[in-house]
Amino acid sequence: MMFESGSTPPRSFPTPYRQQESKWIAGLLQLARLGLFLLLCGFYLAPKVSGVQTSFYLTLLPASLLLMLWRKDFRFVCSWQFIAFLSLPIILALSTLWASGDNADVQREAPYYWKLVLYLALFYAAIYFLLERFGDAVLHQLLLALIAVGLFSGLMSLAVYGFADGFQRLHRIGGISLQGNIDKTAMLFGFHSLFCCYGIARTSQLWRILSWSGLCVSCIYVVLSQTKIPIAMAGAAVLLAALITPSRLLKAWVLLALLVVIPVTYLILFGDLPLLHRGTAYSIRLELWGKVYDELMLSPIIGSGLVHKQFIEMGHLLPHPHNYLLDVARFSGLLGILACAWQGLGALSTVLSRKKLLSWIPGLVVVWFLFGVLAMLVYAQQPLVKPSYIWFFYWVPLAILLARSYRECNQPGSVEVPCPQVFRNRHYPTKESQV
Repeated sequence: MMFESGSTPPRSFPTPYRQQESKWIAGLLQLARLGLFLLLCGFYLAPKVSGVQTSFYLTLLPASLLLMLWRKDFRFVCSWQFIAFLSLPIILALSTLWASGDNADVQREAPYYWKLVLYLALFYAAIYFLLERFGDAVLHQLLLALIAVGLFSGLMSLAVYGFADGFQRLHRIGGISLQGNIDKTAMLFGFHSLFCCYGIARTSQLWRILSWSGLCVSCIYVVLSQTKIPIAMAGAAVLLAALITPSRLLKAWVLLALLVVIPVTYLILFGDLPLLHRGTAYSIRLELWGKVYDELMLSPIIGSGLVHKQFIEMGHLLPHPHNYLLDVARFSGLLGILACAWQGLGALSTVLSRKKLLSWIPGLVVVWFLFGVLAMLVYAQQPLVKPSYIWFFYWVPLAILLARSYRECNQPGSVEVPCPQVFRNRHYPTKESQV
């Protein structure tokens, strides 16, 4: 074919898989999609995190591995997005080479950490394969599934809480998943409140009803959890719901609930305002972080090397600093911090334009990532771990943003689902909107 002078021939893209149109490849992609849904929905339903891990091992992991074996196009592996995603896990795994077993309370051999790097690499690959095949449709469907599952989990959690006389004693709620851990499950419902805003913007009356119900349930849950960051997340979700609501009267009621009803209710129930209660939590964390910073200064460039458990003495033993950056820094020094910065800047680079920032995808996923990072700065350890709450907070939104960024830049002919903007009262009909 001849092209006009000065024109650029269209880029050709190889078929990604051998036997591209076979039922085998289609079946593996469907298994990977099922695995992704089971993994994320499992955080709301599985009583123990081992159930989430089992679903990952049996579905998403083997599907991703087999798709890699049938794959012909591996250009995504050479992209800066994939390298940025794996930079931190690789640095943490390498730091085991200079770790001293004498300082470890619990030690693991180096192959354990490289296995975790492989898990994360295959997880990223699965996200990319699904976006490559299904486009943003898989993310829209995932958000709707999380809205429904989170609503069910919240209702069951409140029922269990009520049966345990929780509404009389007002003890902190722990939910029905993740071993009933108060802070972690509260974070899940903080995320759920944000996901519900996506459902509120749908044209389907069913999804709007489910999403408003989910937002109310999540707000009740995080208030009962008395956990600070989820309370801030729920407040942000209520504000977002008000902004995208077309009715001025409903906007007024939603804003009234955010600015008056929720703070007054909290004050009546617990005798203090949100974010001001349990002030000792702030001072204890500052003391803990100062102690870890002093430890970091002993080897600021490369850290002390990663060990499985290195407890911190604070009158009693603490398993980690409750700040993932400090935990990364004490094990891998400035190298690990630079990798974290690369990941964060890479995630933010996906919404440089106003259009992208105000679109549900990737805009909402960036909000998911940012609140996840905020939670990691207060609750979490270093993130090279088996599938756990850290994956939901950090690795999942990061993988979605980076894989989607690569696909958007390098796969112009792939399937797209029009993405409505958050603050626009127009609806772009999509297949999943009819659900």
